[in-house]
Amino acid sequence: MALYIDCATLDEIVTVGQTVPLAGVTTNPSIMLAARERGQRLDPLQILTALLDKQTGLVFIQPGATGENEMLQEARSYIEIGPDRVIPKIPMTQPGMRVARSLKAQGQPVAFTAVTSVAQAYCAAMLQADFIIPYYNRLARSGVNASERIVQMSRLLQRQQLPSRILAASIKSSAEAAEALIAGADDLTVAPQVLLAMVTDPDSERAVEKFSQDWNKMKLL
Repeated sequence: MALYIDCATLDEIVTVGQTVPLAGVTTNPSIMLAARERGQRLDPLQILTALLDKQTGLVFIQPGATGENEMLQEARSYIEIGPDRVIPKIPMTQPGMRVARSLKAQGQPVAFTAVTSVAQAYCAAMLQADFIIPYYNRLARSGVNASERIVQMSRLLQRQQLPSRILAASIKSSAEAAEALIAGADDLTVAPQVLLAMVTDPDSERAVEKFSQDWNKMKLL
């Protein structure tokens, strides 16, 4: 079981990593755009290089191109920067399947992202995808029972003895993180603010505050 940070803003990744034990970073074009809009003026290759330098774990990075040839070329350019640590996130589309097949034929680990159906998960696993990434909150907002969908994916992989790991993304709260794990997700990738929220709880804070008050009272006795 592993916990990743879903982010491209370098300062946030470093800060959160000082508190939360991270196995690496996941990112995509939308997350990189958000980092740029916040003032981080780096292109995707520069972001990837910095992510590899700032932390020691894996980096999952998604090509922005949607055409088959362009997507494959972009994925390969990312892999060249960190062959042992970079895992391309390939969209679950027909061109994406062909790109993933080319990468797997070269012995490259791949992750399929935006996997929404059990049939897609099965196709990804039959390709020996290393990771299958469903979007938990996005599924829920579309009217799907996200927990049940992950249960179904997990049961399928277990029954068929398929090696792919379920990496749940689009986690918007501590409750959703727990629900995804209980449903059968192997790993999570979570935005910085939610990762920090997962570490604490109001009841924990109240208990610690009571301990502090009693500690100060004891020193006066």
